[in-house]
Amino acid sequence: MPISVFSDFDGTIVKKDIGDELFKEYSVYEPYHSLLYDGKLTIYQYWHIVCRKINSNISFSDIREFALSAEIDSYFVRFVGYCKDNGLPLSIVSDGFDAYIFPILEKLGLADLPVFCNKLLINRNGVYEPEFPFASESCECMCASCKRNSVLSSVGNDEIIIYIGDGISDVCVAEHSDIIFAKKKLAAYCNEKRIPHYPFSTFFDVLRIMQKLLAERNRIKHRHQAQLLRKKSYEMEWYKEDHII
Repeated sequence: MPISVFSDFDGTIVKKDIGDELFKEYSVYEPYHSLLYDGKLTIYQYWHIVCRKINSNISFSDIREFALSAEIDSYFVRFVGYCKDNGLPLSIVSDGFDAYIFPILEKLGLADLPVFCNKLLINRNGVYEPEFPFASESCECMCASCKRNSVLSSVGNDEIIIYIGDGISDVCVAEHSDIIFAKKKLAAYCNEKRIPHYPFSTFFDVLRIMQKLLAERNRIKHRHQAQLLRKKSYEMEWYKEDHII
């Protein structure tokens, strides 16, 4: 069966959440972040507030320079090469923003990687605004850029989905994936819900386990619960589109 690989960005490819660090540095991070996790703000409300509160003196060049100082998982580039050498399509799915993701990928020589993420724009009044090209009304997870739909729209019915992530925004897409690599909050969630996963610290761990899995590729199978959730999600999307007035 064909295999596709998807990875989160903040806290996974880069060691810290650059979005959080960016808004701490140039915007007003609290109390809005706490209000989000207390359920008093939606993810869309949160992004609109913290983006609009970015200091007006900060330019995209400043954001780029800030991003380029981030510490990157030193094994990620090697992992990308491994995926290319073995015919495994690799995409990035993130609830972060293009303004800092793309400069980092360009720096790594990986600008050709497919990326599903939010956009950061400046309106006619010179105020930063978020845009959500991959939002989904049918998904209720804490993610404005719907990772689930980005993944499911990229694969065929028979494909094995491998997902790599670390946070709450990765929960929904991980539940729909066959093979999961998880750390931090995502690993804690998988443990709580008894979702099979491989714990990892860096992409060295992911690479090592992937090599073992592909050595017996014919034994890789779909995860039954993930298949059921994918079927349900496809049906929800079909129903929504079929009943648009």
